[in-house]
Amino acid sequence: MSEHFDRLHALPEGFFGIGTANIRSLFPNPTLIQLDGRDQRFLFVSILLHGNEYTGLRVMQRVLAEHAHDLPRSILLFVGNVRATESNLRFLPDQVDYNRCWPGTLLSPGPTTKMMQRVIEIAHGQPLFAAIDIHNNTGRNPHYACITDPRAENQNLAAMFSRVGTVFNHRGVSTMAFDGICPAATLECGLPGDPAGIDNACHFIEQLLTLDALPTEPPPRETLHLVESHLSMEIPEQISFEFDLDADADLRFEPDIENRNFTLVDPHQVFGYTRVERPVLITDTDGHDVTDQVVRVEDGKIYLNNTMMPAMITRDKLVVRQDCLCHLMQDYLPNHEAEL
Repeated sequence: MSEHFDRLHALPEGFFGIGTANIRSLFPNPTLIQLDGRDQRFLFVSILLHGNEYTGLRVMQRVLAEHAHDLPRSILLFVGNVRATESNLRFLPDQVDYNRCWPGTLLSPGPTTKMMQRVIEIAHGQPLFAAIDIHNNTGRNPHYACITDPRAENQNLAAMFSRVGTVFNHRGVSTMAFDGICPAATLECGLPGDPAGIDNACHFIEQLLTLDALPTEPPPRETLHLVESHLSMEIPEQISFEFDLDADADLRFEPDIENRNFTLVDPHQVFGYTRVERPVLITDTDGHDVTDQVVRVEDGKIYLNNTMMPAMITRDKLVVRQDCLCHLMQDYLPNHEAEL
């Protein structure tokens, strides 16, 4: 059985004033909204796939209010995990992650994976211009765009949002479900509600509503610095951790560890401190354990074996447990395997 989602062909009354706490008064279920515009090539936009990342809602409220009577391009708007949104959580304990269950997921088939399959079938049945998934970070990060297919159109799409772009290959994410169908990117807009993130994403969406086509040649490096995210650092459930070097915990990090996001960490810099032999788990995009290739522990100190760039480090313990501590990145090298 598929999880139920609603379909609308117009914005419900009250959309422009709805907040997260009462989101289900307007959207009791996940909802796919089709809005017809002058250009019939649809822009697919997904928001609230993570319930506590509400910048996408604010962005689409502002953009659609601006074009309430004359929409330049047709839009398919998917309003995602409304149950988690009203509780201000990434997802609820009885749910799977709404951004890990799209076609191609490693998860076993279930109601939510079947729902996302149906959403994609509907979207793929329309002429598509691009697909955008709007997210926030739980830690301090610059704004950046993520693409799963590094072809030139996607790189140019990422460059429209930020000079920093990442290539990632995490199975089951929304953006990957559009690979080979249309240009697609995930927008990471900083912390939820960050005014600069909302402004940046609004400007980006506005451009896509009137853009005729994306360039077919890759952008120069000064326009887009592309890095590759291929590893995730998780903390096993049995390992206690704190962001306090004086804490009584198996694993300890500096309180300001978020400042390492999008900075280079070399093999001689201490990443964390531990009293156990194997305090972290490093997995690749296929879920394989590559911990021993990536990190080492010496005298209670954790080091990376190669220079890498952490991203999306978060101090939110619930998110660490539900997802990961961070991702590890390196410069994107076409046609080359990333060095572990």
